[in-house]
Amino acid sequence: MSKTSFNKVDLLLVAPKNQNSSSLRQSLTDLDFRDIRSGSSIEDIRHSLETRPPDLLVTDADLADGDVCALIGDIRNHRVGTNPFMSIIVTTWSPSESLVHRVVESGADDLLVQPASRGQLRSRIDALTFNRKPFVITAKYIGPDRRNMTRSEKLTGTPVYVPNLLLAKASGDKDAGELQRAVDSAVASVNKNKLSRNATHIGFLVKQVLAAYKQKAIDGHLVDFLGNLVVTSQDASRRLTGTPYAAASKLCDALVQVAKRMEQSFRSPDPKDLRLLPQLAMSIHLALKDVNNNSATADEISDAISKAMSGSTRQAKFG
Repeated sequence: MSKTSFNKVDLLLVAPKNQNSSSLRQSLTDLDFRDIRSGSSIEDIRHSLETRPPDLLVTDADLADGDVCALIGDIRNHRVGTNPFMSIIVTTWSPSESLVHRVVESGADDLLVQPASRGQLRSRIDALTFNRKPFVITAKYIGPDRRNMTRSEKLTGTPVYVPNLLLAKASGDKDAGELQRAVDSAVASVNKNKLSRNATHIGFLVKQVLAAYKQKAIDGHLVDFLGNLVVTSQDASRRLTGTPYAAASKLCDALVQVAKRMEQSFRSPDPKDLRLLPQLAMSIHLALKDVNNNSATADEISDAISKAMSGSTRQAKFG
C-alpha cells in the first residue's frame, strides 16, 4: 500500500453558526487535513455539490434551513451532485434513537457523537479510507451495507464496491479524470440495479393497492402505498433518461399520474385507474425485466406501452 496523507483531500465541514466547531476543525487539521472548507447550512452544502463537490463531507445533523438526512438521500440517489458515493460523516450532540435511525436510513457512512476525541475521529476516517463498506441498492435505500441494521426492507442482493475518492486522494495514485470516470461507471451500474429494484417494488406496491381495495381496507396504509408508488415511479422515470429503455419512462410517468389521482380520491378511485394500474405495472416490468442484460426487445417495449396507454376496459384481476 502506498503512503497516504489527507493533505490533498477536499473536506467540507458544516456546522450551525451558533455551534463552535473549532475543536473538530483542529482535530481534522491534526490529522493532516489541509483543504478544509466551512459551511453552516444546507444551502452551503448544495452550493458546494454544484460547484466543487468535496471528497469528504462532515456535517452536523441539525441545520436550520433543511433536512440533512433528506439531502444525503438525494446525494446517494444522484439527484444532486456528481458523486453519489462521496464519504459522508454526520455529527450530533444529541444522538436520539430517532436521529440515529434517520441517519442510518439516509445512506450516510457514519454518525459521530460529539464531543469526539481526535482518536475517535481518526478511527472513523481510517475505516472510511481503508475499510469502507460496499454499497447495497434496494428500492428504498442506497448506501453502506449494514446487514445487522433494523430496516423495514430487508437488504438483499450482491454488495457493490463503489469508488472511494477518499482513499484515492489520500494515496495520490489517480488523476481527477480517472477518478470521475470511475464514478461515472459506477453510477451507470447502480442505475441499472436500481431500475430493476424499482420495477420489482412497483409490482409489489400495485399488488398491495389492489388487495386493499379488494378487502375494503381503505385506510392510511393504502395512502402510504400510493404515495410510495408515486415516488418509486418518479425515480424510475428519472433513471430511464439516456438509457436504452428511455421510452419506458412514458409508462412510469403515466403510472405517476394514475397513482396521484388515486391518492387524491383514494376512497372512491376512478374504475378506469384501477384497471390501468396493474397494466402499467406489468408493462414496466416487461420493459425492465432484464435491464442488466438488455434482452427486452424494442418491439416488446413498444407493444407494452401501446397496450398500457390504451387504457383497456377489461376488468383487472385482483390477487
